[in-house]
Amino acid sequence: MQNRVAPPQEDHRDDAAATLRQIGDAVGISVWTWHAATDRVYHSATTIRGDALDQGIALAEMLARLHPGDRARMRRRLHAAVRSGKSGAFRFRGAPVGDDIRLYNATHFAVGPNEVQVIVQDVTRMQRAELALRESEDHYRTAVALNPEVPWLADPEGNIVEFGPRWLEMVELNAEETLGRGWLRALHPDDLVPTIERWRQALSSGQPLDVEYRLRLKSGSYRWMRARAAARRDRLGRILRWYGTLEDIHDRRMVEAALRESEAFSRSILEASTMAIEVLDAEGRLIFMNGPGMRIMEVDSFHAIRGRGFETFWPHDVKQTIRDAIVAARRGVTVRHTLFGPTAKGKARWWDLSISPILDEGGTVARLLALSRDVTEAKYAEAEIAHLARHDTLTGLPNRMHFQERLEIALDNLGGRVLAVMSVDLDDFKLVNDTLGHQVGDALLRETAERLRLCAGSGNLVARLGGDEFALLLDIAAPEDAAPTAQAILDALRHRFEIDGEIVHIGASIGIAAAPRDGESADALLHHADVAMYRVKAEKGRNFRFFEAAMDEELRQRREMKRDLALALGRGELSVVYQPQIDIAGNRLTGFEALVRWDCPAHGSVSPIVFIPLAEESGLIDEIGAFVLDQACREAVSWPETVSVAVNLSPAQFRNRGVVRAVSDALSRSGLPAERLELEITESVLLDDNVEAVAALNELHGMGIRVALDDFGTGYSSLSYLRRFPFDRIKIDRSFVTDLPDAEGSAAIVRAIIGLGASLKTRVTAEGVETWEQLLMLRDEGCNEAQGYLFSRPLPASQARGLALSGFVALPRQETPRKRPA
Repeated sequence: MQNRVAPPQEDHRDDAAATLRQIGDAVGISVWTWHAATDRVYHSATTIRGDALDQGIALAEMLARLHPGDRARMRRRLHAAVRSGKSGAFRFRGAPVGDDIRLYNATHFAVGPNEVQVIVQDVTRMQRAELALRESEDHYRTAVALNPEVPWLADPEGNIVEFGPRWLEMVELNAEETLGRGWLRALHPDDLVPTIERWRQALSSGQPLDVEYRLRLKSGSYRWMRARAAARRDRLGRILRWYGTLEDIHDRRMVEAALRESEAFSRSILEASTMAIEVLDAEGRLIFMNGPGMRIMEVDSFHAIRGRGFETFWPHDVKQTIRDAIVAARRGVTVRHTLFGPTAKGKARWWDLSISPILDEGGTVARLLALSRDVTEAKYAEAEIAHLARHDTLTGLPNRMHFQERLEIALDNLGGRVLAVMSVDLDDFKLVNDTLGHQVGDALLRETAERLRLCAGSGNLVARLGGDEFALLLDIAAPEDAAPTAQAILDALRHRFEIDGEIVHIGASIGIAAAPRDGESADALLHHADVAMYRVKAEKGRNFRFFEAAMDEELRQRREMKRDLALALGRGELSVVYQPQIDIAGNRLTGFEALVRWDCPAHGSVSPIVFIPLAEESGLIDEIGAFVLDQACREAVSWPETVSVAVNLSPAQFRNRGVVRAVSDALSRSGLPAERLELEITESVLLDDNVEAVAALNELHGMGIRVALDDFGTGYSSLSYLRRFPFDRIKIDRSFVTDLPDAEGSAAIVRAIIGLGASLKTRVTAEGVETWEQLLMLRDEGCNEAQGYLFSRPLPASQARGLALSGFVALPRQETPRKRPA
């Protein structure tokens, strides 16, 4: 091995090496070469650990410096590069140093028959910066969405270049008409010239803008607004941008006008308000409160509170906030807060409070105006929505998202402790649900959840992941300590359930994975617990098993299935079927959803739930996706022009811009107009602010193709994605439809989604409609379209074509469904 080490070189080569080392230190890059024949690695002067390894080290010693989860993958990459001679890129982690794990990008090249050169760059700081930037952007978007004021930006010449979404909600102008100086068209004619002059003065002087004017709303009425702006300058003092806000001050102006008019006229205005209107003297003492305010605040006698400092009406932890707001208002600044404060009789309420100055004729602050609006119901609704997003509506348990978050937090703070994850799947639940009905099934799930809580004990987490699948997170001293809890669950579920007069018997299959022994990531632990649970299922259930590394049969089958899937297209085993989509109100066929099927001689009819993830993992998804697109577009051309086709796109297809070319090629080859194609994506396509995915979607949308958000409501932050991209359709996930109309939680979610679609002028389609009762509820709530077995199973191409050409009517008029009796 020593013979392969290069001897010392001339001085100029030493200088070159020093220069290379300095460059590597600066950019975090190292270069090393692996010799397959000797299994040794030769590094440049700068390595991923920052030390010099000029004499080379064994590959195993180098791999020991990597994260344990990436060592085998690195070795496979190197061997594959030697065999294929191809270059490639991948990402790996360094071995943990305390809580710090560094991240590296690697690009490898075959430089000889048995040599692979790898260029490694430390991208830890870059990734952390990107995450911080994305979080900052999310915070900004959230602040804009929640801010009652309208933010806006103008260029140095005063042309509006950007504005908040509430502007379009208020006025008749669209976005294009607003930009530049177009916004002036919404002003009251009497305010137009003064406003332009004030804006001109600010532009010429560079001084802040503060102007009030009346704005024409969509209703045709006018409201007083206050526009403020300040210039942002570069280092030379040149104006780069004007940053401004638009505040609704109509109520304040009305109050000020009322105070300047006669007492009778003032009271007529003040008593008509739905807010509590309080007038304070310049020191912040209460001198007036309107009648509605006294009723809202539950004040019996104004004389009893007149003259008290305004902060004395608020809880101790809020008093300083009120004092600060009063000080700011005395300086001429309007301050707004959302605060908690009980009424005079102790009723807990939340208030949207603003305190602003009232100026006398000389422009001096004479009094202060406080406006208090009761927003308690909105706050409670906000809290309820947050709770629903993180909890199962049927059992009240944490849902999958909540469980995974808690598990990740626990793993981050693992220390020397042991965590156990239990995957609990009910045995014979489907039989109970099918024979005794969904109501009994729902009651059984609720009772099961309660028994699991009792078995888990305090301090441990129980969650419902979906269907009849539950999970537990236990903090224990050793892996085997999870066994008593598992046995207690089996014993508890073995006892009979009495539900609505029925005696029900079920069991459970439990798989257990422990950290750190069986994995140190949430995904690994959940997967290994599932593998152990499926082993119990295969052994007839009603037992528990710990995960063992030998449980690899499922992995072997997956490998075989991946191999067969790679050959499926060439063998003609893949086909496309079409499920009708029905306009509920018009009772007519509007389109089909194209679904791929795999009939494999070795595995039989394989569910897409099984083989699509395999295709994504193996990189076959692009080829299969292009096949489905091509088949669906060619078939849709033969349908009437009013019938469209919807095709699902996998998140994996957006890893490169090839998806745009695949869609464009399918349309070009088939001759199908772009407006007859709809692409369905899940919100996972947009996770982590995927810029490439958003760019691809915008390009597809610009071609005239419609885009639908599939499985709405099941992900982490569905509402945020509706703001991120202008979807043409929202599809309600079948998991919510299945429980209709009896499950109040599912009904509330479905009703909210339909209402959201209506407010966004976005069509809503319900998936998985199987009963008349479900259809009736969806129709009554205003859902646009539905699909499911109530109408038709997915059809082969020939049958779908016949259905489309026959002028099919979804539900025969003589069979108008009747509502289920109450």
